[in-house]
Amino acid sequence: MSVETEYAVKVHHADEGATWVEVLDLPGCFASGDSMEELSEALGEAICLYVGDDPGGGTRLRVDEMRVRVLL
Repeated sequence: MSVETEYAVKVHHADEGATWVEVLDLPGCFASGDSMEELSEALGEAICLYVGDDPGGGTRLRVDEMRVRVLL
């Protein structure tokens, strides 16, 4: 039986040009990448490792929505 869980992430842009994200619901869980594809792959692996799942065990990450908050 598959269980789908959504996690909120906060995106950060490093001075060197890379992008990194922290998973807000999983303290200490973060990933980085030089492209969105690389970032998504690293994020999926980081979440799997954090929750104790095998990153190569068939777990899939689907990034299908981006929310932006603007504080004025």
